[in-house]
Amino acid sequence: MRAGTMSRVNILRLVRAVITAAAGAVVMLAQLNLPSKEFWAAQELVQWVSVALVAFSVFYDAAVAVTNAIHDAEVRKYEDGLRQAMSATIGRIVEDFDAPWDKVAVYYYLARRVSYFRHLARVDGVRAGIAAAEMEHRFRLGVGIVGVAFLERDIVALEWRDFARAANIKGPQAWERRPARQRYGLTWGQLRRSPPEDGMVASPTYGPDGKPVGCILVCSPLKRATLGSDAMRQILDQCAATLDRLGPPPKGWWRRHER
Repeated sequence: MRAGTMSRVNILRLVRAVITAAAGAVVMLAQLNLPSKEFWAAQELVQWVSVALVAFSVFYDAAVAVTNAIHDAEVRKYEDGLRQAMSATIGRIVEDFDAPWDKVAVYYYLARRVSYFRHLARVDGVRAGIAAAEMEHRFRLGVGIVGVAFLERDIVALEWRDFARAANIKGPQAWERRPARQRYGLTWGQLRRSPPEDGMVASPTYGPDGKPVGCILVCSPLKRATLGSDAMRQILDQCAATLDRLGPPPKGWWRRHER
């Protein structure tokens, strides 16, 4: 949620709290006949309005609590589906390529538009059977292996640790002189702060209309030939099909997971 939207929401919450508190004070004072019974006898309309406001606030809070409980259940179900899909992908990679199970991670990104800018936001990630958060939270289109794979609509595989080590030896000036595609759209600073993964492969996912909607990222110590192989492509396509069946994140997902 954007900062401006958050500010408006907080202001509305504050206004509602003040109105509810004032209405509650009117109801309480009327019940206690303060300052006098005669005073409140002449303020019947104010009392009814205050009672209505207090009742509305109670029912509103109850409705919000029920709605949040429903959304929370949907979010948990979606999270479970994501973890199962990505854990199954790790299992296949370990089984098919004899990779160390605790060295393989799978991340899922979806394209989002915030204001006028479109980017790929991390939905979830799994490593060694538990949630993983080492990878970037978001990528701009054309930036990083994820952003390049999404923009080019093709798998991108790289032995990242060796690639980054060679670039670090040559230094920032040599890095900035490279064409954007050869440095995966990354600045020198972005390169230096990238996670030290051995190898990475990114594969775009597609919607019913055939347009890319997201990207799967696998991190592992496998070599580039294996990362970009047809066997790996099949595993990633199967993962994409499972994620597609899950559908988009449920309502409230991004609000709970955005930084």
